[in-house]
Amino acid sequence: MQCKDIPDDVFLAAVRAVPTSSPVGWRTRWDVHGKLEDALGFEVPEKLLMAKARKLESRGLLGGCTCGCRGDWHPSDECADRTICCPVAGA
Repeated sequence: MQCKDIPDDVFLAAVRAVPTSSPVGWRTRWDVHGKLEDALGFEVPEKLLMAKARKLESRGLLGGCTCGCRGDWHPSDECADRTICCPVAGA
């Protein structure tokens, strides 16, 4: 299985489906992981989850921490402060 096997919209929908308790709208990677597996109907290895998150972040679709230390994520269109985690491409 590869990153391309997980559609971007399904991954981002899993992020949006996780309730947030943070004022900035971040969701933990563990909660997103569970929602993503529920949506896909199969287990997603941790390395694949993180690789897909990094790809989405590099394309400006996901904000937060994709290095693995924390794993708080949000769709970039929900970003409260683009100077911190979701810089506008080309800015």
